[in-house]
Amino acid sequence: MKNLLAFALIILLFSCQQEKKLPRIAIAGLAIESSTFSPARSTAESFKARIGDDIFNYYPFLADSSTNRSRAEWFPTLRGHAIPGGMVTREAYDSLVNLTLDMLRENLPYDGLFFDIHGAMSVEGIDDPEGDFILKVREVVGYETLISTSMDLHGNVSMRLAENSDLITCYRMAPHEDALESKQRAVENLLERLESGKGKPAYKAWIPVPILLPGEKTSTRIDPG
Repeated sequence: MKNLLAFALIILLFSCQQEKKLPRIAIAGLAIESSTFSPARSTAESFKARIGDDIFNYYPFLADSSTNRSRAEWFPTLRGHAIPGGMVTREAYDSLVNLTLDMLRENLPYDGLFFDIHGAMSVEGIDDPEGDFILKVREVVGYETLISTSMDLHGNVSMRLAENSDLITCYRMAPHEDALESKQRAVENLLERLESGKGKPAYKAWIPVPILLPGEKTSTRIDPG
């Protein structure tokens, strides 16, 4: 009788584990450092656009054999990256953003979203491209989805970007030797909040810091950077 009860308990525990659903997490982002002084323009062809499962090839911490890959059900959409260049054309921005939004709509709903950007994109006719982009993403995924944003050390955190990001992190080194490490931190912060049930942080603060350093003093290898 005891053996039967023990066996039944094992089956029950196994069933509970099987029923535990993995969080559903989407991936999206556009990254470019734009120069508004340049007459050149960046087009859609300027971006190395990884779409769907090709995105996993960019993130070693989400490779098939990685622990993080097995911690969630992933829905990669579009992650585009361009080398520093001129302002992005409105046509390019709209085409890349609209494709991202269409792909996001295909697998709703999501528990979380990894928003991988640079933070210094300029687009013709848009004052705050990253803020505009994340707001459009919010309109699709809703406001219950946790968004973890990863960005460059000198990216611009606008009020809209701060309001619509639940978690945010950036590179801590210049030169950016910790770029992939920072992106991994953004993903693992998101996974931890979802797995623990903590969900969205209760409070956020957006505090512009009145400091401006010349470019040659912004290396984290030397003082004061």
